[in-house]
Amino acid sequence: MKRNVVRVLAVMAVVAAGSAVAAAPAAASDSPGDICVTNQATWLRDQPWGNVLRTLSPGRGFRVHSMYGGSDIQTWYYGHGAEAPGQDGWIPAANCNW
Repeated sequence: MKRNVVRVLAVMAVVAAGSAVAAAPAAASDSPGDICVTNQATWLRDQPWGNVLRTLSPGRGFRVHSMYGGSDIQTWYYGHGAEAPGQDGWIPAANCNW
């Protein structure tokens, strides 16, 4: 009996977590800055062309705090993704749709 209850609770937790992610695809905290949506799996880096901190999922929000680059060099956005609002980093601007 206890095993069945534990199994049911585990399945309910997985279903609830999955539906919460699907319901909020573009949320990225209440910090100031504009939100773009990642158009592919995107590496969040510690600096432009730097070390990878984590991977952000496609179709999720990214709050942009600042920008680096332009014209003859690749443009990068600094901010955080919806999956980790407490971890700021850099992503290529080409990986984000407005």
